[in-house]
Amino acid sequence: MPNCALCCRASPVTVLPHEVYVLESLARDLDVRVKFAPAYTLLDAVSGVRVALSYLMLLDGEGKCPFLRGTKCLVHDLYKPLTCRSFPYLPKVIKYELDPVAKEIRMEINFVMSTLCPVVKSDLSPRDLVKMRDIRIAVQYAPKEVEVARETVERRLFYARILSDLWQKGYVELQDGANSPFHPVVNGFAFIRRFRPELTIKDLL
Repeated sequence: MPNCALCCRASPVTVLPHEVYVLESLARDLDVRVKFAPAYTLLDAVSGVRVALSYLMLLDGEGKCPFLRGTKCLVHDLYKPLTCRSFPYLPKVIKYELDPVAKEIRMEINFVMSTLCPVVKSDLSPRDLVKMRDIRIAVQYAPKEVEVARETVERRLFYARILSDLWQKGYVELQDGANSPFHPVVNGFAFIRRFRPELTIKDLL
């Protein structure tokens, strides 16, 4: 893919809870100001907090990723977020569903090949882009990016499975966090470690 950095200026970057800690640490080392905003949250009625399962790494005052210098990514060789590594193969829809009977979190994720990438826009016709919704075809065009997308899904499922297990055991009582906007937010990784203190960030990298 070209080193044009268009994707680094397009929109805030979706990151997972453990990635927030990794990127905050790198930002301190690199003297970079970085801000995160909770994206999807679940309310735990037992503790009264919203558990963030994803965040947005916000663009800086110049409308770009805070780790971008010119067209160079400062964290490219240190830790590049999963979303960035899977570009241009990105989720179009990420839908969480709570089953209060089974006490289970389910997910539906649909991927597309982003035409924000000039190579994709040049290579693929509208018909080709539709075909890329089939992962078996997409992996032939962008194998590395599709593999990272699969890894990202597994990380999302990791959080969903642990929280579902805690829900089924009665440690938490989960609801859609969008209905409780004034409850405090807790990072999903930090929340899970309350019950699984042996879990480390390295386990998810």
